[in-house]
Amino acid sequence: MNQSTSSTRGGLTVGGIIAIAALVGLLLASLLLVKVKTVHGNEIGVLETWADGVSATPLTPKTYVFFPGFNKSVYTYTTSGQVFVMNDKSGADEPLAAGRKIDPLIVNSLDNQKVTFHVTLTWRIDPNHVVQLHKSYRDNVEERLIRPEIVNEVGIRATLQNAIDLYSGPKLNDLRELVSTELRNPAGKLAQNGIIVDRFVIEKPALNPEYEKLIEQRQLAIATESQAKEQQKANQALADAAKTAALKAQYEQVVQAQTAAQQLVIAQQADSDKATIKTKADALNNVTQQEAAAKVVVINAKAEADRQIAISEAAKQAEVNRAVGIKAVGEANAEANKLLLGSYSVPGSDLYTRIKVAESFSAGLANVRFYPSNATFNSVAKDFGGGLNLLIGQGVTADSK
Repeated sequence: MNQSTSSTRGGLTVGGIIAIAALVGLLLASLLLVKVKTVHGNEIGVLETWADGVSATPLTPKTYVFFPGFNKSVYTYTTSGQVFVMNDKSGADEPLAAGRKIDPLIVNSLDNQKVTFHVTLTWRIDPNHVVQLHKSYRDNVEERLIRPEIVNEVGIRATLQNAIDLYSGPKLNDLRELVSTELRNPAGKLAQNGIIVDRFVIEKPALNPEYEKLIEQRQLAIATESQAKEQQKANQALADAAKTAALKAQYEQVVQAQTAAQQLVIAQQADSDKATIKTKADALNNVTQQEAAAKVVVINAKAEADRQIAISEAAKQAEVNRAVGIKAVGEANAEANKLLLGSYSVPGSDLYTRIKVAESFSAGLANVRFYPSNATFNSVAKDFGGGLNLLIGQGVTADSK
């Protein structure tokens, strides 16, 4: 009994050891059966399994728990921008760039000059093509995919140019644009394998120092000549400007003189036109007045003629009316006399005749101023005319009547 107690006090019991062993075994089993993998925010994952191989669907950023996990593997690729360089700078100068330590891009130009390029490529992985990138290249993408494409695209174009054209100028810019366009081509090798090119840069190439010196001397001579030509152009421009200014001033004077002359001619023409218009207006006015006066005369003459015609017509009509009246009076008197005379031929007319004769005789005696002493009734009866002469005291004849 005492021996058993001391054994318990001195260490673990058999049951405890078994429990610990079981716990350790369970832990090991969980480590083997369960796998936890986190794909970070700037990463994309590719899943491989023993049964299905590479999964076609990329793993987006999050934490994944796989059970069992021993038959699954997750490979992550950063989607952040990366820099690949080919130059002869040390890693200390470019700590964030990938590539070989000393690796400038060297090509032979068309004129067999060695041209050294320093290139820089900024790139990132396309999440939509990461599975293809994983299958084709997986590790060391820069060395196996990016570098060969840069060497190929730059090399096949640079070898077609002379060194002096590649050193600087439009041909170097054309080379940059052409290579950059090809590396960005969606149908190109980089894009098809999940590489997106953001920027491609070719720095100023380096040539053989002696050749560079010749080029620089030539460029200096060209620059000097160009400067001289530009100065000549500037001087010519100043001379042309002065000439133009003088011609402009002369032209302005000519234009002013011509303008003044034209204005004078216009003024004179205006005065002449005014005089002509006034003369025509006066002539037209005179003609109009004469025509008006003539028309007035014609109208007056016509009115006078019409008046005379009217007077003549009125006089004629008056004469006609008078003649008609006279005719009517004559006819009436004739008719009256006829009736009167007719009345003398009816029975008893003798007495009426005597009465009328007496009335006439009485009326005739009314004009007698005095009665001569020798006048008798028979004087009138015997000689009516002589009796009247005697009574009136005037010679009365048929003509005097």
